[in-house]
Amino acid sequence: MKVQVTRTDTRANTNIRSDSGESSKDYSSWEDALTEAEHIGFINKVESMAAKDLPPGFPSHTNAEVDSSAFSSQGFVAGKRLLPH
Repeated sequence: MKVQVTRTDTRANTNIRSDSGESSKDYSSWEDALTEAEHIGFINKVESMAAKDLPPGFPSHTNAEVDSSAFSSQGFVAGKRLLPH
């Protein structure tokens, strides 16, 4: 599956695209988004540390082999949502 974690000036969003469709989740902070992405297994610790330096508007892209049950109970909703800047 393809994972994109995007940061704006004040918020963040994670979009997941897999063979079964797309899901997304909004976060109140970039730190929260990266912490959960690492916890679920979308990114590793090194990717998380590197992503912390990305400026707003530059998404972190990665591929992950994660069972969808790992994130289906984490508040992700079907479909792709875009964050306002």
